[in-house]
Amino acid sequence: MTSAFVLIDKPAGITSFRTLRGIKTQFGTKRVGHAGTLDQAASGLIVAAVGKCTRLLPYIEAQEKVYSFNLHLGILTDTLEPTGNILKQDNDAAREAEQVEAALQTFIGEIEQVPPAYSAIKINGKRASDLALKGQNIELKPRHTYISELKMLPTPNTTHTNLLYPLYCRCSKGTYIRSLARDIAEKLGTCGVADKIRRLAIGSISVEQASDKPILPQELFNWEIAEIGEEDAKKILNGVPIANSVLSSPKSMAFISNNGQIIAVAEYQNGYFIPKFLL
Repeated sequence: MTSAFVLIDKPAGITSFRTLRGIKTQFGTKRVGHAGTLDQAASGLIVAAVGKCTRLLPYIEAQEKVYSFNLHLGILTDTLEPTGNILKQDNDAAREAEQVEAALQTFIGEIEQVPPAYSAIKINGKRASDLALKGQNIELKPRHTYISELKMLPTPNTTHTNLLYPLYCRCSKGTYIRSLARDIAEKLGTCGVADKIRRLAIGSISVEQASDKPILPQELFNWEIAEIGEEDAKKILNGVPIANSVLSSPKSMAFISNNGQIIAVAEYQNGYFIPKFLL
C-alpha cells in the first residue's frame, strides 16, 4: 500500500517531525505529511498521510481541532509553557472557578490572538522560534481565529489553590492554545501559561482511533463513492469532467471508483465532477 493515512497519538517530549520518522520507515518513502503540527511539549492526535494521500491533508486541516489543557495561572514565560524562561510572576493569581468560567465565555466566537514568539510562523523566510532563540525581538501580527467551545473540565479541587484549571477547547485551524491561555489569564487580571496540551480530535477523527495500521482515504472521509464505467474512468484519468449521473444526490466531494478500485477524488461543480487528483 503506497498511499494511506496513519493516525498517531504523539507523546509529549518529541517533535511532530520526529513522530513521522517511523511512518517513513514503515512505508519506505519520504513522501509523508501531516495535518497540523503539535508543539514538542504537547501530545495527542496527528493525522499522517503517505504518498498521494498527502493531497487530501488540506481537507483535514480545515476542520475544527479539539484540545484539553491546563491553564496555569501565576507565571508568564517566553514560550508560554511552564518550562520556559519566567518573565513575570503573580503570587495572588488564584481565581474562583466562577471567575474563570465567566472569562472563558468572552472568548467564544471569532477572536484575534497574537501567535507565540516560539512558533513555526515564518518571518522573512525564517521561523519565528529560530529568531527568538537567537534573542531577537519578535513582533507577530494578530490573527483571526474562531472558538466554538471553551469550558472548564470537572475537577475535585473547587478552590484551585494549585493555580491549575483544566480546560476543554474546540477551535478553528490556526488557533494557538498557548496564546489562548495567556489571553485568558490577562482577562482574569493576572498572567498564565498553557500546560499539558493534548489534541483530542480533528473534525470527526479522534485520538482514540490512533494505531499503527494504515487507513484508506475512503475510511477516513465521509464522502460518497461514485461507481463509474470504463468510459468515464478513462475520462477521469485524463482529467476530463464527467456528468453527475452516478450519485444519489450532489456532493461537494466524492471518490471515483472503477471496478471497485478508488481511482480519483473529484469535486462537484455545476452538474459535473471535476477530477482533483488521482489515487
